[in-house]
Amino acid sequence: MAMAPHEHDHEQEHGHRPTPNATAGTSTLATNRWGPYSGAGDFASNMAVILAALLAALALALALNAAVRYLIRRHRRGRRGAAEDPEKPPVPEPEAPPPPALVYSAAGTKLAGAAECAICLAEFVDGDTVRVMPVCGHGFHARCIERWLAGGRRSSCPTCRAPAAAPAAEPAAAS
Repeated sequence: MAMAPHEHDHEQEHGHRPTPNATAGTSTLATNRWGPYSGAGDFASNMAVILAALLAALALALALNAAVRYLIRRHRRGRRGAAEDPEKPPVPEPEAPPPPALVYSAAGTKLAGAAECAICLAEFVDGDTVRVMPVCGHGFHARCIERWLAGGRRSSCPTCRAPAAAPAAEPAAAS
């Protein structure tokens, strides 16, 4: 009988395990919470709910964005309308007259800054027709600055934003 325990130890060393009791080791999916996942139908329905929620959130964000932009635009129009007299149409501001045209020469034309047009980025060549801004002295090709000032939307130097026209001399205040 001394051999029986020794043989049992030998079986465990070689990886043979004794078979467990059938009633002690049984577990079902209902009792085993770590069992295999078998709810593929649940996954699809959960994914559909998540996608629907994300799409609804996106639609809500886009609608909110559109509403805020509409209200801001309406508010700006309201402020402009209150500042203007509704009975009288707005008087367009007169276009700033372009500076006098000159024929460019490297030796004789005095310009503030580089000898190139900041609008088209081309260097001036002797014989080009240029216009020099009276306030700041920046020079531009005549056709470039005329297009820049056309329409009355812009009335400043493209380089430094100084007024295109020299300010009118204010009359001296009577004392």
